[in-house]
Amino acid sequence: MQKTLLDYWWVPLSRGILAILFGVLVLAWPGISVLVFLALIAAFWIVEGACSMYYATVAKNRGWPFWGGLISVAAGVAAIAAPGVAAISILVIIAAWAIVRGLLDIYAAIKFHREIDFEWWLALSGVVSLLFGVLVLRNPAAGALAMATLIGAFVIVLGIALVLAGLRIRQFRNKRRPMGV
Repeated sequence: MQKTLLDYWWVPLSRGILAILFGVLVLAWPGISVLVFLALIAAFWIVEGACSMYYATVAKNRGWPFWGGLISVAAGVAAIAAPGVAAISILVIIAAWAIVRGLLDIYAAIKFHREIDFEWWLALSGVVSLLFGVLVLRNPAAGALAMATLIGAFVIVLGIALVLAGLRIRQFRNKRRPMGV
């Protein structure tokens, strides 16, 4: 039987768990230095993006999961390549990543709304990402502690939405075909 995105329900679940852990770390240490914070963000983007690209590749779907993952990996590599960049530049990169990733998730929810009955979780993660990116762009010079708290809260909400999406995908897959098939 050919594998589909439904067979890899654990990838969005894993992305969500990773996002929640990242958010908790950010909230636990809001005074973290910009370079360490940048390293955490870069690592998150690279791992999250690699998971999403793996998801797309094994399911032979070069659509939104692949391109969203590629954007995440590129943002992580760019953050590592330029560690001395000013805090405002880091925040603009975060905002751009969140906006693009959010738009891609919203697009996917709209595109697949007739095929799945849980698309609103995906749309919610996209809306949360999009709103976060717009808020950051509106005032990138806001205090680092306030931004760390906002980033931590955003990633936790994003993670919860992805965990719930992964669980709904698994539930939908299990309804469509018997276990073990």
